[in-house]
Amino acid sequence: MIPQLEGGIELDIIRAALKSQQYEMKPVFLSQKRLPQALADRKIDAVATIVPESGAKGAYSDVYISYEDKAISLTQRRLEIHRIADLAGYSISAFPLAGQYLGTEFAAMAAKHPDYHETGNQIDQNRLLYRGSIDVVVADYRIFNYMNKRMQTDFGETPLPVSYHDIFIKLPYRVLFRQPALRDAFNQGLRHIQQNGEYQRILKRYS
Repeated sequence: MIPQLEGGIELDIIRAALKSQQYEMKPVFLSQKRLPQALADRKIDAVATIVPESGAKGAYSDVYISYEDKAISLTQRRLEIHRIADLAGYSISAFPLAGQYLGTEFAAMAAKHPDYHETGNQIDQNRLLYRGSIDVVVADYRIFNYMNKRMQTDFGETPLPVSYHDIFIKLPYRVLFRQPALRDAFNQGLRHIQQNGEYQRILKRYS
Protein backbone atom coordinates (compact mmCIF):
# COMPACT_ATOMS: atom_id res chain seq x y z
CA MET A 1 0.00 0.00 0.00
CA ILE A 2 1.07 3.57 -0.63
CA PRO A 3 -0.28 5.80 2.17
CA GLN A 4 0.79 9.04 0.48
CA LEU A 5 -1.37 8.17 -2.53
CA GLU A 6 -4.10 6.31 -0.62
CA GLY A 7 -3.60 3.65 -3.25
CA GLY A 8 -1.77 0.49 -4.08
CA ILE A 9 -2.74 -2.87 -5.48
CA GLU A 10 -4.42 -4.07 -2.29
CA LEU A 11 -6.32 -0.88 -1.56
CA ASP A 12 -7.53 -0.65 -5.14
CA ILE A 13 -8.84 -4.24 -5.07
CA ILE A 14 -10.55 -3.88 -1.69
CA ARG A 15 -12.02 -0.49 -2.58
CA ALA A 16 -13.40 -1.80 -5.89
CA ALA A 17 -14.90 -4.92 -4.31
CA LEU A 18 -16.65 -2.93 -1.59
CA LYS A 19 -17.80 -0.21 -3.99
CA SER A 20 -19.51 -2.82 -6.16
CA GLN A 21 -21.63 -3.66 -3.10
CA GLN A 22 -22.36 0.02 -2.30
CA TYR A 23 -19.82 0.34 0.52
CA GLU A 24 -17.31 3.17 0.83
CA MET A 25 -13.87 2.46 2.23
CA LYS A 26 -12.04 4.95 4.45
CA PRO A 27 -8.44 3.70 4.83
CA VAL A 28 -6.51 3.98 8.09
CA PHE A 29 -2.81 3.23 7.73
CA LEU A 30 -1.04 1.21 10.43
CA SER A 31 2.28 -0.54 10.61
CA GLN A 32 2.19 -4.20 9.58
CA LYS A 33 3.07 -5.27 13.12
CA ARG A 34 -0.04 -3.55 14.54
CA LEU A 35 -2.51 -5.20 12.17
CA PRO A 36 -3.29 -8.37 14.20
CA GLN A 37 -4.51 -6.17 17.09
CA ALA A 38 -6.20 -3.51 14.94
CA LEU A 39 -9.77 -4.77 15.43
CA ALA A 40 -9.45 -3.97 19.12
CA ASP A 41 -10.25 -0.43 17.96
CA ARG A 42 -14.04 -0.43 17.51
CA LYS A 43 -13.73 2.27 14.84
CA ILE A 44 -12.01 -0.22 12.50
CA ASP A 45 -14.24 -2.63 10.61
CA ALA A 46 -11.63 -4.61 8.67
CA VAL A 47 -7.91 -5.27 8.44
CA ALA A 48 -5.63 -6.03 5.50
CA THR A 49 -3.11 -7.48 4.63
CA ILE A 50 -3.34 -10.46 6.97
CA VAL A 51 -3.38 -14.24 7.16
CA PRO A 52 -5.24 -16.56 9.58
CA GLU A 53 -1.85 -17.70 10.92
CA SER A 54 -1.47 -14.25 12.49
CA GLY A 55 -3.78 -15.43 15.27
CA ALA A 56 -6.15 -12.48 14.87
CA LYS A 57 -9.80 -13.40 15.37
CA GLY A 58 -12.72 -12.37 13.18
CA ALA A 59 -14.34 -13.15 9.83
CA TYR A 60 -11.71 -13.86 7.16
CA SER A 61 -12.53 -13.16 3.53
CA ASP A 62 -11.71 -15.25 0.51
CA VAL A 63 -8.18 -14.79 -0.82
CA TYR A 64 -8.09 -11.46 -2.66
CA ILE A 65 -4.43 -11.42 -3.66
CA SER A 66 -1.45 -13.76 -3.64
CA TYR A 67 1.93 -12.13 -3.35
CA GLU A 68 4.83 -13.62 -5.28
CA ASP A 69 7.82 -12.70 -3.19
CA LYS A 70 11.28 -13.01 -4.69
CA ALA A 71 14.85 -12.51 -3.60
CA ILE A 72 16.02 -9.67 -5.85
CA SER A 73 19.63 -8.81 -6.60
CA LEU A 74 21.56 -6.69 -9.08
CA THR A 75 22.13 -8.65 -12.28
CA GLN A 76 25.68 -7.35 -12.52
CA ARG A 77 26.51 -9.02 -9.19
CA ARG A 78 25.64 -12.47 -10.55
CA LEU A 79 24.67 -13.75 -7.12
CA GLU A 80 23.99 -17.46 -6.84
CA ILE A 81 20.72 -17.71 -4.91
CA HIS A 82 18.84 -20.96 -5.46
CA ARG A 83 17.41 -21.62 -1.99
CA ILE A 84 16.72 -19.79 1.24
CA ALA A 85 19.97 -20.98 2.84
CA ASP A 86 21.91 -19.13 0.14
CA LEU A 87 20.73 -15.81 1.59
CA ALA A 88 22.79 -16.27 4.76
CA GLY A 89 25.88 -14.69 3.24
CA TYR A 90 24.21 -11.51 1.98
CA SER A 91 22.79 -8.34 3.54
CA ILE A 92 18.99 -8.35 3.20
CA SER A 93 16.16 -5.82 3.28
CA ALA A 94 12.72 -7.45 3.49
CA PHE A 95 9.11 -6.31 3.78
CA PRO A 96 7.53 -6.02 7.27
CA LEU A 97 6.87 -9.37 8.99
CA ALA A 98 8.64 -11.30 6.22
CA GLY A 99 10.24 -13.35 8.97
CA GLN A 100 6.76 -14.41 10.07
CA TYR A 101 5.13 -14.93 6.69
CA LEU A 102 7.81 -16.64 4.58
CA GLY A 103 7.99 -19.89 6.48
CA THR A 104 10.03 -21.47 9.25
CA GLU A 105 13.26 -21.85 7.28
CA PHE A 106 13.33 -18.17 6.35
CA ALA A 107 12.35 -17.17 9.90
CA ALA A 108 15.24 -19.18 11.35
CA MET A 109 17.69 -17.65 8.88
CA ALA A 110 16.45 -14.11 9.57
CA ALA A 111 16.55 -14.56 13.37
CA LYS A 112 20.29 -15.27 13.42
CA HIS A 113 21.30 -13.11 10.44
CA PRO A 114 23.54 -10.19 11.51
CA ASP A 115 22.61 -8.00 8.52
CA TYR A 116 18.89 -8.61 8.03
CA HIS A 117 16.25 -5.94 8.48
CA GLU A 118 12.64 -5.25 7.53
CA THR A 119 11.19 -1.95 6.32
CA GLY A 120 7.81 -0.64 5.24
CA ASN A 121 9.38 1.99 2.98
CA GLN A 122 9.70 -0.20 -0.08
CA ILE A 123 10.92 2.46 -2.49
CA ASP A 124 13.96 2.84 -0.23
CA GLN A 125 14.56 -0.90 -0.60
CA ASN A 126 15.02 -0.36 -4.32
CA ARG A 127 17.34 2.58 -3.75
CA LEU A 128 19.49 0.71 -1.24
CA LEU A 129 19.88 -2.14 -3.70
CA TYR A 130 20.88 0.13 -6.59
CA ARG A 131 23.36 2.00 -4.41
CA GLY A 132 25.03 -1.22 -3.33
CA SER A 133 24.11 -0.63 0.32
CA ILE A 134 22.42 -4.04 0.51
CA ASP A 135 22.85 -7.24 -1.47
CA VAL A 136 19.29 -8.56 -1.64
CA VAL A 137 15.74 -7.22 -1.45
CA VAL A 138 12.93 -9.59 -0.46
CA ALA A 139 9.68 -8.27 -1.92
CA ASP A 140 6.76 -9.06 -4.18
CA TYR A 141 8.00 -8.58 -7.74
CA ARG A 142 5.00 -6.43 -8.71
CA ILE A 143 5.55 -4.04 -5.83
CA PHE A 144 9.27 -3.87 -6.61
CA ASN A 145 8.56 -3.07 -10.27
CA TYR A 146 5.96 -0.48 -9.31
CA MET A 147 8.47 1.24 -7.04
CA ASN A 148 10.88 1.29 -9.99
CA LYS A 149 8.25 3.15 -12.00
CA ARG A 150 7.75 5.65 -9.17
CA MET A 151 11.50 6.21 -8.94
CA GLN A 152 11.50 7.18 -12.60
CA THR A 153 8.31 9.21 -12.85
CA ASP A 154 8.29 10.89 -9.41
CA PHE A 155 12.00 11.31 -8.71
CA GLY A 156 13.82 11.01 -12.04
CA GLU A 157 15.95 8.11 -10.80
CA THR A 158 17.07 5.30 -13.09
CA PRO A 159 16.80 1.69 -11.87
CA LEU A 160 19.41 -0.92 -12.72
CA PRO A 161 18.83 -4.42 -14.19
CA VAL A 162 17.93 -6.97 -11.52
CA SER A 163 17.63 -10.74 -11.23
CA TYR A 164 14.67 -12.44 -9.56
CA HIS A 165 15.44 -15.53 -7.51
CA ASP A 166 12.31 -17.66 -7.17
CA ILE A 167 12.84 -19.30 -3.77
CA PHE A 168 9.53 -18.59 -1.99
CA ILE A 169 6.02 -19.97 -2.31
CA LYS A 170 3.10 -17.69 -3.19
CA LEU A 171 1.46 -16.09 -0.15
CA PRO A 172 -2.36 -15.87 -0.22
CA TYR A 173 -3.78 -12.93 1.72
CA ARG A 174 -7.25 -12.22 3.09
CA VAL A 175 -9.15 -9.33 4.65
CA LEU A 176 -10.18 -9.77 8.29
CA PHE A 177 -13.61 -8.31 9.05
CA ARG A 178 -15.29 -7.65 12.36
CA GLN A 179 -18.72 -8.63 11.03
CA PRO A 180 -19.42 -11.76 8.91
CA ALA A 181 -22.10 -9.85 6.96
CA LEU A 182 -19.56 -7.31 5.71
CA ARG A 183 -17.15 -10.15 4.93
CA ASP A 184 -19.84 -11.83 2.84
CA ALA A 185 -20.53 -8.60 0.96
CA PHE A 186 -16.82 -8.19 0.25
CA ASN A 187 -16.56 -11.75 -1.04
CA GLN A 188 -19.49 -11.12 -3.37
CA GLY A 189 -17.91 -7.89 -4.56
CA LEU A 190 -14.58 -9.62 -5.11
CA ARG A 191 -16.25 -12.23 -7.32
CA HIS A 192 -18.02 -9.44 -9.18
CA ILE A 193 -14.85 -7.51 -10.07
CA GLN A 194 -13.07 -10.73 -11.00
CA GLN A 195 -15.87 -11.59 -13.41
CA ASN A 196 -16.24 -8.14 -15.01
CA GLY A 197 -12.50 -7.69 -15.60
CA GLU A 198 -11.88 -4.87 -13.14
CA TYR A 199 -9.71 -7.09 -10.95
CA GLN A 200 -7.42 -7.90 -13.88
CA ARG A 201 -7.22 -4.22 -14.83
CA ILE A 202 -6.07 -3.36 -11.33
CA LEU A 203 -3.36 -6.01 -11.44
CA LYS A 204 -2.21 -4.73 -14.81
CA ARG A 205 -1.74 -1.21 -13.44
CA TYR A 206 0.89 -2.55 -11.06
CA SER A 207 2.61 -5.05 -13.37
